[in-house]
Parts: sequence; C-alpha cells; structure tokens
Amino acid sequence: ELLGPGDVVPADLRLVTAEDLKVSEMALTGEPEDVSKTWKIKANSEKLTPDNRVFSSCPVTNGRATGIVVAVGMNTRIGGIASLMTGDHGQDHSKDIDQHGRHHHVTARRHQCCKCFHIPHSKETPLQAALNKFSNRISIISIVVCVIMFTAGIILKRHDPEDSAEPTALYMLMVAVTLAVASIPEGIPLCVTIALSVGCKDMVKQMVLVRKISAVETLGCASVICSDKTGTLTEGKMNMVKAYSGGVCYNVSGGGFVPEGRFTRSTDPSAEECSKDKTLFSTLLAALMCCNTTLIETKDPDTGNRTWTPKGNSSEAPIVVAARKAGVTEQEVSSCARVLEVPFSSARKMMLTVSDVSTCGTLGAWGIGLPKDTKYLAVVKGAPNYIVDYCGQCYDEHGTVGEFTKQLKDNTMNAVDEFSDEALRVLAVAIYPCAEMPFDESDDDLTVDDKFKAITANK
Repeated sequence: ELLGPGDVVPADLRLVTAEDLKVSEMALTGEPEDVSKTWKIKANSEKLTPDNRVFSSCPVTNGRATGIVVAVGMNTRIGGIASLMTGDHGQDHSKDIDQHGRHHHVTARRHQCCKCFHIPHSKETPLQAALNKFSNRISIISIVVCVIMFTAGIILKRHDPEDSAEPTALYMLMVAVTLAVASIPEGIPLCVTIALSVGCKDMVKQMVLVRKISAVETLGCASVICSDKTGTLTEGKMNMVKAYSGGVCYNVSGGGFVPEGRFTRSTDPSAEECSKDKTLFSTLLAALMCCNTTLIETKDPDTGNRTWTPKGNSSEAPIVVAARKAGVTEQEVSSCARVLEVPFSSARKMMLTVSDVSTCGTLGAWGIGLPKDTKYLAVVKGAPNYIVDYCGQCYDEHGTVGEFTKQLKDNTMNAVDEFSDEALRVLAVAIYPCAEMPFDESDDDLTVDDKFKAITANK
C-alpha cells in the first residue's frame, strides 16, 4: 500500500518503509498534532498507537510510506471504537496485532444474570440510579404488604361479600394482586420524562445539544467540567490571522476553511484591502509552492450547501486558504513545475522545494519581479529562527531587494516574538532565485541532504 500526503489510510497497516511520514491521529487520540511514524520496531513500546503502525481513517499529512495490511473493517482500531459507540460489546471486534505482527484476541463475553430486581450499571445517571433504587424498594414493600394481607385474610377467613361461596384463598389472592398493582406509581416515568424534556429545551436555548435526554440531569449536577480543548471547545482548525512581509504587519480576516476574507495593514485596519501588495502576494504564492496541501470544494446534493475541505497537512491548510483569499490562482501554481522536494524533518526544521519558473517574469500576477536569468526558484518553509539565519537579502514593501541587515533581522524576530506572545504558531518563508541548480543534477550519488545543503549555502 503506497501512502502519500493527502491520502487517508484505508486499513490498519504495519509499515515496511517510511520517509518522513506524519499522520493525523486525531480520530483515535484526540490530539491535533501530527504524529511521526517509522518502519523501525521499538522494543518495549507501550504506546496506544505504535510508531511503526498507521491506522484506518487517519489522513497522511507528510512523507511517503508502504505497509502491510494487518486489519480491515470492524477489526481495525476505528472499527473497535464504532463497536463501542453502538454498544456491540458482545462481538469479537477486538482482535489486534502488535508492532511485531503477533495476533492477540480479546473476546468480550456477556455476563448472564438471573435476578428478580434491577442490577446497577456503571453508566447510570444519578437520577436513573435513584429511580431504580426507589422501584426496588416499592417492589419489596408491595410484596411484603401483599403477603401479610393474604395471610391475614386466610387466618381471619375473609370471604367475598357478593359471593360467600367463593374460597377464601382465591378471594384474598385477588385482593393481594389488586393491591400490588395499585401500589406501583405508573405516573413517575411520565413525570420524569416531561421534566427532562423541559430541561433539554432550556439547554438548546443555551446552544447546548443533548444526544441523550438522561444526560440533562447529570449535566445539571456537575459543578466542574474538565474537557480537552481541541475538538470540544474549538473546531481543531488553524487559520492565518496575521502576516509579516516586507517589514509590514498585516491582519487577515475570515475563519474556517472558507477562502473569504481581507488583508489589511495592522497600523490601519480600516484601510482598503492589501492582498495585492507585492511582497505579501509573493510571500503567499511562494508559501503555496512549498505546500502539498490542496483545498477542495464539495457540494451537498441534498441541501446544496458548499463546504471547503483541506486535503493534506493541517499546518499547511491555513497557507492554502490565505493564498486563496489573496487571489492566488491554481494556474499560477501549476505553471511552475516542481523539480525537487526536500520534505520537512525535525533535524532541518524546514521544508524545501525547487520549481521551474523559466516562463515567469514575476512571482505571480501581482508579485515581485524575478532576476532576468532566473530559471529555478527555491522556496523554504519552516521555523523562523532557522530560516532567518540562512537569509542574506530581503525585499521591502515595494518589491525592491536589498541587504538583510542585522536591524532588519531584529525587526523580523521581534515580529515573530509578538506573534508568539499572542499564542500564534509562526512559520517563515524564504525564496532563492537561481539560474541553474547549485549541484550536478546528473549525479545520482547525491543525497537529499547534500542537495539541501547546496541550495541553502547561497544567501
């Protein structure tokens, strides 16, 4: 099975090869951060998701890999979660395979219990437990009273006033059964359901959706709620809200993955749209050239609603959406064929791509001008403190190139610090136009690291 960026893992796989592979396991663990994977087997690994395995329904965000299918359908990890949600605990969907490929079977057995009264369950709400306890008490009291009434009637030889010939035992049995039926409070379930329905209605007014009506009472008893933020209090979507290019700071409006919003200067937010500023437009286009993520629009055939979904790395999705907001077209990106890619790694802290821009005089319709002899354009994207050290020149807001002095570097890092202080995740983008590759393209012995070092050695 060949996996690449944007693919969704079709089954549980044990990796055979992996090259800078990262997978989003949010569906399994709830964590938004991408998880690095390797084909190597790690001894004594007790992780919930082993490093040499990828699981069904998890999207690949970076790198490439091949693997062997070890579980499909309801036998996968996601299938086990589906079984738990549907309450299908009795079936053997828990077969699993560890990182070494060994099979393990865990069969859930239903426990049969034959008792007259309700057996408490761990998932009961306090109200359900109280009602069940009350019902058990009523049942016991009713049985005891009926037995006493029946015994007393037999001893006193009570007869039916309308039919004295009827046996005493039959008459007292009818009295005891009638008393038992009358003692059962049949209206309690109806009253409880009405009360919970009113509470559910009030919760909806407070923008709270309740799947099970019994949860209304439990939520009302809660005084402290501990919740994981991502996916519960937030949507788990990153958006570009600020940008810094050519010494100018910009605000970006809009939310979600819908490519609708405006770029305005932070010094004058009420000013006109600034997405066509040369350096800003060029930065967004260059960043998009260094991404493997795409933005797909889908339409619901029933409602007609349109939704936008990114396919690929969650960290690149804000860049793709922001580029669309600025008016960067697919043609501008596709016209620059990619000839080299160096995937992101934790050691380099950046990703590099080289594209053929021999037919482009500028970096996009509104971007900066490229040198006349430019044939290739190298773009790096990653950690700001690493990328800034590689840069020797920079563009100002008018698209004029000049020396990247220490003062300008300090200004750039100050902007990065300001963004970080606002709890924003910061990525830097840099370009290097070149007339030819700074290495021998025909040399098959060159590794990816050798090519990366050759390109980044030129400031």
